[in-house]
Amino acid sequence: MEKKSQTVYTDSGEEILFQYEIVEKDSDSFVITNIDKEGEHIPDIRVERPAEAEHPTFTSTDEERPMSIVDEESPTMKFCRLVLADELED
Repeated sequence: MEKKSQTVYTDSGEEILFQYEIVEKDSDSFVITNIDKEGEHIPDIRVERPAEAEHPTFTSTDEERPMSIVDEESPTMKFCRLVLADELED
């Protein structure tokens, strides 16, 4: 699996490097896995973008509980949107 990276800039100008891999990719979804946020492990994130939905959904499984990522200003959401844009180009 190819390790990829994205740099996220916070509102305060801080630069955060995320490294990750993509698995289980199909036409409607994929999973961002092995996420490393500057040495901190982040749980896998499932990205779903069904054709009938207006917006994609980002769901993290922290301790086996699904949790939607909804804070548009969080570095994790910015990271998810960058990854989604990158995957749509492929």
